[in-house]
Amino acid sequence: MTRSRLVNLVGALIGVAGVGFVMRRIVRDRDAIADALSSAEPGWLAIGLVSGLLAMALIGANWLLIMRRSGAVAPWRRGMSWFFVGQLGKYVPGGIWPIVGQAELAHRGATPRSTAYFSTAMSMVATFLGAAVVAAVAGLISPSDGRLLPGAIAGALVIGSVALVSATLRDLLHRAAARITRRELRLPEPRWFAGLVARHVPVWVAFAGMNVFAVLALGGDLDLALIVELVFVTCVSWMAGFVVVGLPGGIGVRETVFISMTTAPLGAGVAVSAAVLSRVVSIVVDLAGAGLAVGIAHTAGPGGSSTERVDDAATVDRYAAP
Repeated sequence: MTRSRLVNLVGALIGVAGVGFVMRRIVRDRDAIADALSSAEPGWLAIGLVSGLLAMALIGANWLLIMRRSGAVAPWRRGMSWFFVGQLGKYVPGGIWPIVGQAELAHRGATPRSTAYFSTAMSMVATFLGAAVVAAVAGLISPSDGRLLPGAIAGALVIGSVALVSATLRDLLHRAAARITRRELRLPEPRWFAGLVARHVPVWVAFAGMNVFAVLALGGDLDLALIVELVFVTCVSWMAGFVVVGLPGGIGVRETVFISMTTAPLGAGVAVSAAVLSRVVSIVVDLAGAGLAVGIAHTAGPGGSSTERVDDAATVDRYAAP
């Protein structure tokens, strides 16, 4: 089997496995899902679905911009299909599969493998830091009494920013990384990286909207203070899902954190139902996003649009060497 066929097979298997694990999760939790959906207002859920799709599309667009900045050609239509299909890998146990899925699908599209993996890893770091920024701001302006966690997140962000900007600290980190990894590792240019993180802030506003609309769908009574609290809780729960590796899509961790932090303001029943609904909506977002992205990619035809064909030819010529 040639390398190109093997790469194609790996990408297809990751997508199929992701769909399989998603469907397994839906079947396993069908009773809890049915109970939550039976009492939910579908209009709010539809708005939550759109909010979730917007959040994921923004992450995908930023990922493609990172690849383009690295010199790769990343057509929008087919590039978004790489992103959404690759994201299905997060439902496969192991934690690494969304990285492998996105990167290998991008590589199949003639992106150099090193660029594809670097861009995917950079996207995940920026996404996580975007959540940290929104969590710090929302937590500090929230009228609730808890300031320790958002303060700690804000402090960590300040320390990281100083390390990124300081030439002395950057040099120390470069040397330490070289000793540990035996490879040259360079931190990104501060201004560009700050802009990248800032572009992920709207992602978390949209993701928080998904939870807000889930609560509204259950008949929850929200005011501005509670909405700000939900923004904070959304970011913290997703960050916990990021940190705890090996769990497909952060399943279990995200819900546990969300429920524990919202039981007091929402009540146990609404908190649990909202967590279940949010998970259902996020699964639908991933499946719908993959379906829509693949369908849109196919509108370019088997060989892509004329512009994409020229771009791909240039990319293949540039990166023809293994």
